[in-house]
Amino acid sequence: MGIIQSLTLHPDAVADLRQLIVTDKFAAGKVLALLQQAKSDPKIIDSLLDHGFGDNHQASYHVSKWFAFWNAGYNIWRLKLWMEPNGSLRYRIVYAYEPKTLQFHVLAIVHRDFNYETDHEITQRIRKAYNELGLTIH
Repeated sequence: MGIIQSLTLHPDAVADLRQLIVTDKFAAGKVLALLQQAKSDPKIIDSLLDHGFGDNHQASYHVSKWFAFWNAGYNIWRLKLWMEPNGSLRYRIVYAYEPKTLQFHVLAIVHRDFNYETDHEITQRIRKAYNELGLTIH
């Protein structure tokens, strides 16, 4: 029997999702569907730490490290949902992984126009959530 990894939503991500339901129900539905499916599908969970997974559109989403955080020792990733034929959903799922507990933490749901700059208030919010959760910094 294998060890089961799990996925939780940080309260900030829950607030993001609630706001998204108000502003873009279609996008909120797509994000929520993927998160619910990930909680029960080990194949999705297993892919969440595979940098570049889905970049060729052979999966319904693309996984990538957030390199500015990664290079600073934070285990933070982002997920982009593909929309066929060639586009992507306008929102990204930002999440962290804690290897000690095998726990994924969704930290934010951000618009694709978010610039990922280190001084941006959303970036600071994500860093704060990561630190408050006591997640490992390498």
